[in-house]
Amino acid sequence: MKKCPRLLVPLLAVLLVCCAPSAFAGTPPDVIFRNAKIVTLDPVRPTAEAVAVTGGRFTAVGSEAEVLALAGPGVKIVDLGGKLVTPGFIDAHCHPMETIYLAEDWVDCRYPGTPSVAKALENIAAWAAKTKKGEWIYVACVSATENKFAEKRLPTKAELDTAAPDNPVVLANGAHQVVVNSAAIKVLGITRGMQKMPHGATIVLDAAGDPTGVVMDSQADIPTNPSLEVLARAYATGIQELWNSYGFTSVMAITPAAALPVLQKTAASGKRPTIRYTVSVWTSSDSADMPERLDAFAMPSGSDPDWYRFAAIKTWVDGENDARSGYMCEHYLGHDPNDPPGGRGTLVTPQAGLDRFAGIAAANGAIPMMHCSGDEATSMGLSSYEKILGAGTRPPLMRIEHFGMFQLKDAQLARAKAMKPQGLRVAVQPIWLLALVRADFENMPQDLAASGFRFKSMIDAGLEPAASTDMTGIYLGNISPIKAMAAMVTRTSDMGIFQPEQAVGVEDALRMWTIWAAASMGEAHVKGSIEIGKFADMTVLSEDIFSAPPDRIKDVGVLATIVGGDVAYQAK
Repeated sequence: MKKCPRLLVPLLAVLLVCCAPSAFAGTPPDVIFRNAKIVTLDPVRPTAEAVAVTGGRFTAVGSEAEVLALAGPGVKIVDLGGKLVTPGFIDAHCHPMETIYLAEDWVDCRYPGTPSVAKALENIAAWAAKTKKGEWIYVACVSATENKFAEKRLPTKAELDTAAPDNPVVLANGAHQVVVNSAAIKVLGITRGMQKMPHGATIVLDAAGDPTGVVMDSQADIPTNPSLEVLARAYATGIQELWNSYGFTSVMAITPAAALPVLQKTAASGKRPTIRYTVSVWTSSDSADMPERLDAFAMPSGSDPDWYRFAAIKTWVDGENDARSGYMCEHYLGHDPNDPPGGRGTLVTPQAGLDRFAGIAAANGAIPMMHCSGDEATSMGLSSYEKILGAGTRPPLMRIEHFGMFQLKDAQLARAKAMKPQGLRVAVQPIWLLALVRADFENMPQDLAASGFRFKSMIDAGLEPAASTDMTGIYLGNISPIKAMAAMVTRTSDMGIFQPEQAVGVEDALRMWTIWAAASMGEAHVKGSIEIGKFADMTVLSEDIFSAPPDRIKDVGVLATIVGGDVAYQAK
């Protein structure tokens, strides 16, 4: 019999009871959770009061009387205090390893804590003063910092030289644009007239052909080199503790191939985590070096597929619109000296590369995931999938990441709708409503900026968008699914109420973080709703998000996260 979880507050008081033998002919459950308002998202039985769990899966869902009748001697009974219980939250697109690393080992220059270039340079200089000469210094700034800092620009190469004269410096403006200093340029071997790096990064040059220090989409070209100790700790404890505390029970963990062995070793250890890892692997920004066979990415023999599963590969079609590098049909407004050549953003992977990538996924039975930020990039991704659907071998699913986040044309919505029955899935990041709408209107034509974040249109088209955090460690506050749901329901943004006609209902917002997220990973048969036979993953909330005033949803907290029938997190 499993040990009774140690609970810290009366909410989840565990009652060990010796009940009279029930009429249930099978093995009594390990644990029963009762006295709850359970939203199952199962259309057959949408609500319940109690559930029974055996071997980490739901074995009964129903009224208290029905479920308690299954209790035998010594069965644990957990009282949930009448609170709202939902299926466990699922993060359909995140970078957990990078999140832990950036939070611990990078200079924090994130807005609004760092409000200006001047303060950022002060932070960097202080870090440099305690860093050995020649060691790399990495700096984290939120996306679209050039729109947020008081000076309305990023630090320059020359300013970084002054702040850290003896160290190579990489300042990240979000996840797709960096500014490097002269020492870094020398170490990286960037020379005059050089426009591309070996793995897809774009180098911005001045009029004379000299590097300005700005580099786009350098994920695989500029090493960050977290230590093996940091990586092992992240997968062993840090990731699951952070995600569990926000109600997550499962993640689509997008993982660099170079770091995958650490996760594989963790999976082989036999120690059960408290988060379910579905893994997507990337090799370089443009995936030019993606191997034809993906056998090396599989989880090791003997690891438990309920907790560790290789499922997908990822590539980048373009950059991101808040860094003016999302690849668009149109030109960005005005001219920024850090713009990629042409003023339409950065094409990271050409069409032929995308077609090869989709073919590799199909041949290996993996899900292809294409990062598409700008409207032209989205069209290219859809075209690649239309081609693969006409071929003999298809992948199990096909995904567009960041679909329609910054702009969405009706023709693209229609193309996606047509492919949905054939396996197209889209992943979105609704929390960006709170951080990037203003940047869109400052960077793009107004009508194009107004077409972004159309979640209701996606739902009405039957796309069943999967919500995700896209956590990288850049925006540490982006991890809250509750705040993201509140933004979708109220349409609150960083420039006021945005497109109120695109507001979604609470139940659809919840579906985006649960059953639709599970479906985007090919796992709706085992997770995403509270049904007999599925993993016993649940999130307990402090208030009822269905009855709370919409403007209070953002303040609802996670009281407990239950994974496989065990309490993985409990609020103090």
